[in-house]
Amino acid sequence: MFSLTDPDRIRSLLTAGGFTGIDVERIEVPGKWGVDAADAAAFLLGTGPGRHLLDQVTPPEQDEARQALTAALQRHEADGTVWLRSSSWLVTAEREGAAQN
Repeated sequence: MFSLTDPDRIRSLLTAGGFTGIDVERIEVPGKWGVDAADAAAFLLGTGPGRHLLDQVTPPEQDEARQALTAALQRHEADGTVWLRSSSWLVTAEREGAAQN
């Protein structure tokens, strides 16, 4: 999930794959993370990192963490959605001989 968080690693991999003109730009946009706070919390805690963290504590502590996260996410609910700022890398590159569209 996080193996491509470093722009230099992205550039290195693409260069090794024969790409040139590599540009890596960070973008941030609002993202829909669930229909409500409980849905968003379930999604976040169901991902690899979330599951890993929950596996480190007892079931009562898991419930406490889920309740705390749900409460924190409630302030991001709007119009039937939980909106959170999301960031990604917008990566562009060229490879000689590749078809152009």
